[in-house]
Amino acid sequence: MRIEIMLNKIMMDGLDLGAKFMQEKFRPTGIEFLKDITWGTHICAFYQTKEDLKNVLLPYFKTGLENNEYCLWVTSEPISPEQAEQALREYLPDFDMYQSRGQMDILSHTDWYLKYGNFNGDEVLSSWVNKVQKALEKGYDGIRITGNTSWLKKRYFKTFMDYESKVNDMIGQLKLIALCTYKLDQCGIHEVIDIVNNHQFTFIQSQQDYDNSCELARFDQINLVGKMAASIAHEIRNPMTSVKGFLQLLQEKNDLESYKEYFSLMVDELDRANTIISEYLALARVNEKSYKKEYLNTIIKTLYPLMQADAMRQEKEITLNLGRIVELMIDPKDIRQLILNLSRNGLEAMQPGGSLSIKTYMKDNSVVLEVRDQGTGISKEVYDQLGSPFVTTKDQGTGLGLTVCYNIAKHHNAKIDFESGEGGTAFYVRFNIKENKKCIAGITA
Repeated sequence: MRIEIMLNKIMMDGLDLGAKFMQEKFRPTGIEFLKDITWGTHICAFYQTKEDLKNVLLPYFKTGLENNEYCLWVTSEPISPEQAEQALREYLPDFDMYQSRGQMDILSHTDWYLKYGNFNGDEVLSSWVNKVQKALEKGYDGIRITGNTSWLKKRYFKTFMDYESKVNDMIGQLKLIALCTYKLDQCGIHEVIDIVNNHQFTFIQSQQDYDNSCELARFDQINLVGKMAASIAHEIRNPMTSVKGFLQLLQEKNDLESYKEYFSLMVDELDRANTIISEYLALARVNEKSYKKEYLNTIIKTLYPLMQADAMRQEKEITLNLGRIVELMIDPKDIRQLILNLSRNGLEAMQPGGSLSIKTYMKDNSVVLEVRDQGTGISKEVYDQLGSPFVTTKDQGTGLGLTVCYNIAKHHNAKIDFESGEGGTAFYVRFNIKENKKCIAGITA
């Protein structure tokens, strides 16, 4: 009730100070790829390093201070209040002026989130509402805040998500911009889902370059899809197995002879559904790796009869050109899956009479696996999305085969790239020898 009363007071009184709200509601964020947003925006940023955090927050606060906003930074590891103040002073020449007139405050999480001993979401939310009211009374356009959550223990998480949900529901009524920061490696898959659901915008800030940031985002999507699939696959497969068994029994009944074709079609569709589930589950195989030294060429030669049978059935052919390469630390089961997925994608991309070539060779201290087809090429519109879940160029595709390949490459510290044109597409899987050795210790780059 206390929060609602304060909100009503802001809406009736405090917003008189913001009578220009509609004209001035778009605010620059200072975040390069977010641009302008409205008051009442609730943002989440996942970060990896201390530098990532500073790269987001320093321009964020600089922009707020320069646009007559009251700013509050609630810190926790890896940045202390003293370090935050020093970083702002180095980044913003006029910081001392803003601080001296009370436009910028920096607090420790213990003085804000844990001010009352244990975390109390309603008390913290009331404090935010009170801050908005006082900022408007002092003539500021609104307030800009951030709170880092590295202090958040598992016992507080559910309560904190309830608080984030209330913030999300209420923030639209306030002249407030809130940026919540979460350390990516402290969040499990279920935590990520809850966090994203309780914010209007979410992004990942990575100290790495743009391409690697995109790869990180894609890898998180892959893990999310795989783990969700693993959690429900058992419940789906059990009834499917029962249905398939009954259909096969009905197929044997003489008085249902006229329906056998329909039963066969239903069984085939159940098998197809089971194959799709298997592709989802392949994404969840993160902690089941069994690395050993082996030659790619050995695995390709073992798979060749199977791939050749696929090709002949489609009136196509496969040629091998296996060069002199070194042994790699690999999970043979995963690598077989990667080779089969790439080869089947290539076969499906070609018309009858086409030829698929599989090559291995050394280049730039890497073992390279090249799979080249003679199809019509990949549309440029999907270049940047290839490898993401559910992105497919095939009418009957699930969009998971190539996703599985990217996932396997990631866990072998390998890189996948491709080139495509009217004459076909070539996929390259590059196993850098130095990076591949880290697989011995289970380290992924």
